[in-house]
Amino acid sequence: MKAIVTATARTSPQFYDVDSMRVVWHGYYPRFFELGRVAVMDRIGYGYQAMVESGFAWPIVDMQIKYAQPIKLAQEIEIEAGITEWENRLKIAFLITDAATGQRLTRGYAVQVAVDMQTEQMLWETPPALREKLAPYLV
Repeated sequence: MKAIVTATARTSPQFYDVDSMRVVWHGYYPRFFELGRVAVMDRIGYGYQAMVESGFAWPIVDMQIKYAQPIKLAQEIEIEAGITEWENRLKIAFLITDAATGQRLTRGYAVQVAVDMQTEQMLWETPPALREKLAPYLV
């Protein structure tokens, strides 16, 4: 993953995450991506509270998921998230691996855009609030 900044999170699927075949239901994978997204955004100091304070919402407008191997109940996984685009949109790439073996289980990405919370208008360029948080990583 070519990213300017990355962070990781660890978790294990719970009973409510699995389907009748005892693997994580495909619709729950975005929840694991979100754990990684929170980790990388917290690392740069632009978590949920900072977003609200900056006046911008960041809805997801596109997401892609590639399922390589199933994630199973209670399997410890590591979610690596990395910011790969930031100039006109925020693109975060994800890699989910088995925490014990490092085997790739899932990869994907999510694209978010900045929306001014007062006008509800989408911005065509990343606002200064995020650019300032990323500046130390662009050197």
